Amino acid sequence: MAKTDLLTFLESNIDSLDFDGKIELFWNKRAKTFEMELTFYAENSTSQVITDAEGVSSDEAIISFSDSILFYDEKNAAQVEPEAYLACLSYAGKKGWTLARGKAFFSYLQIVLDNGRSDLLDFLNDSDKELFELTWSMSEFERFVQDATENTAAENLPYPKF
Repeated sequence: MAKTDLLTFLESNIDSLDFDGKIELFWNKRAKTFEMELTFYAENSTSQVITDAEGVSSDEAIISFSDSILFYDEKNAAQVEPEAYLACLSYAGKKGWTLARGKAFFSYLQIVLDNGRSDLLDFLNDSDKELFELTWSMSEFERFVQDATENTAAENLPYPKF
């Protein structure tokens, strides 16, 4: 049986998430990165004028919000721009990630998606809320990794061969 690589693991587990938005995964072979784009959609039933981070205003009936998670080779950390992403998560070159880290990622991502959906609806329905953004806590994520490590067989999800 072929060993599951990091790309296959990410792709196959995206479908298991309970999320009514859109999740896309992009693999940049040259930069050795994966970018996971998360897009939320919500009804703007009151036609509230929403201004995005670039200063563009809209009162569309359906609004969308996107953010991304970057997965990168730890050897290329100097090239990463953390402020451009919700989270930047390194992997260990050809070794990739441990299976425990992969399971922890999807467990924690589900919580981020659930909280994000709730926060977006609160933002749209409460005129006192001035800002909406997703929140990723590296310390919370690492707690999930620790828990998963104790309950998962030692197995790697290597970087894919191409």
